[in-house]
Amino acid sequence: MNSRRFALSLPLFLSYFLCSAQELPYPPSPAIKGIGIDWATHQRHAQGSDNFQLTWADDGHLYGIWGDGGGFAGTNNKYRVSFGVARIEGGADDYTGYDRYGHKETAEFEATVIGKSWGMISVRKNLYAWVHPDREGGMWGNWEDHHRESRLFVSKDKGASWQPADWAFTPGDGLIGGGILQFGRDYSGARDKYVYHYLVQPGFHRNGKGQVTELQVPGRIYLARVSKKKIMKRESYEFFAGLSEGRAAWSKELKDKKPVFEDKNGVGTPVAVSYNPGLKRYLLTTEHSKPEAGMMGIFDSPEPWGPWSVVSYAGEETWFGHDHAEAVPANCFFWCFPTKWISGDGGSAVMVFTGAGGGNNNDSFNTVRVKFLLSR
Repeated sequence: MNSRRFALSLPLFLSYFLCSAQELPYPPSPAIKGIGIDWATHQRHAQGSDNFQLTWADDGHLYGIWGDGGGFAGTNNKYRVSFGVARIEGGADDYTGYDRYGHKETAEFEATVIGKSWGMISVRKNLYAWVHPDREGGMWGNWEDHHRESRLFVSKDKGASWQPADWAFTPGDGLIGGGILQFGRDYSGARDKYVYHYLVQPGFHRNGKGQVTELQVPGRIYLARVSKKKIMKRESYEFFAGLSEGRAAWSKELKDKKPVFEDKNGVGTPVAVSYNPGLKRYLLTTEHSKPEAGMMGIFDSPEPWGPWSVVSYAGEETWFGHDHAEAVPANCFFWCFPTKWISGDGGSAVMVFTGAGGGNNNDSFNTVRVKFLLSR
């Protein structure tokens, strides 16, 4: 990759190091001192469709769920569906997106699910996704509707059809959202037999208009795990209950759960976590401080439950895209690192990002190459 291009984004990360320690939720990473962004590689597709957390399936393709748009074959208004599934074929620079599940006139299969998702995983050839409802009695919802529940769905035909679990997490459980830890192809390279789920404590933030947003304050994230053979069974879930003699403790009782991540500035309901095997680090991305404002935080740790450290933490002047503002305005709210597109040595990757905008700019499927600036 061209190091000159990456240098263009360095002010974002140098400014982070000028922040006082009190402003950061965790200390700086001992392994990754920042990332460089090669904006010359930025691609934008599926204008008007957002979210797109990607998982690497057994067929070698990436799958992602979009919301409120027409997918790769439509626009913000044309062929619009509430919940669509895209299949991404090809490499990081020459991929093609296909609408697997979406509008009846453009997709391989017609979408019937009504809701949103920011977390999907491929395990044992099946796709599993957390789905958050849209407005009752209608297709389009808002964050207050989405927060009513987080229900797990399964697809045994690569997103062509979906079946819901007969249970869900709700604000009454102290859990909303739903991000799933990504490993390799069809969950290969996983650390053990479990699938790890990140859920957020509800603490609804309202904007200046009194509307509920995706930001949750205080920002506490909890971790649940379940055997990859029993993902749809609620009774099989265990919750991180703290450390005992340096080892993670687990409990099936919700009352015993302990947060694995905290940021007093808040976290977004959408959370993405990917394992970088080359660096042997877990990478967590979420927003903070202001909803839909490009306030990106990237954190890393040696274990799924921490201890976390800061790779990058955006501020008022260093929001994600500030160094490429003509193309990327300050409204991103979700970022992820698809494991298929992380280099073998772990030193570089592709970041997928999305944002708000009513069909403009970041309200779309975006990719850009990034380089991890290593401490060693």
